[in-house]
Amino acid sequence: MIIYEPEEDSDVNEFPWTVTFEPSGGDDWDSFICGPYERDHAVALAEAVALDDAEGGVLAIVKPMLPALSAEDVSATIEELREAALEEEEDDEETVNGTPVDFDDDDLEEEEAEFAEPPSPEEIREGMARTYRRLLDLDADAE
Repeated sequence: MIIYEPEEDSDVNEFPWTVTFEPSGGDDWDSFICGPYERDHAVALAEAVALDDAEGGVLAIVKPMLPALSAEDVSATIEELREAALEEEEDDEETVNGTPVDFDDDDLEEEEAEFAEPPSPEEIREGMARTYRRLLDLDADAE
């Protein structure tokens, strides 16, 4: 499971969130995206599916949907992410006797599920309604 973790006070927390389910390991099926959800609902849904998959063939990726109103906005976001990735790569590079050391997935710790049960369909509908209301309010402010 991969979950984007923004700062607690980040505006990103208010964005709609999606979950992409894709094959992991030897499975071969088409990935798909679900959402939009509130962040907690997206995380709980991802955990319920990915952690409950007995075959271990499901990867769930939880990400925010960023509001981009133009191609220039998208290009600017891509450039920012590229720069951040390069900086992180430079910061993460560890060396032993001057030789870079790569860490593999075995170095990562598994986390326990954050939510005991996934949200009910009614809770998800209510969360979607709140998300859409926020989006519509944002559109009204921009006019």
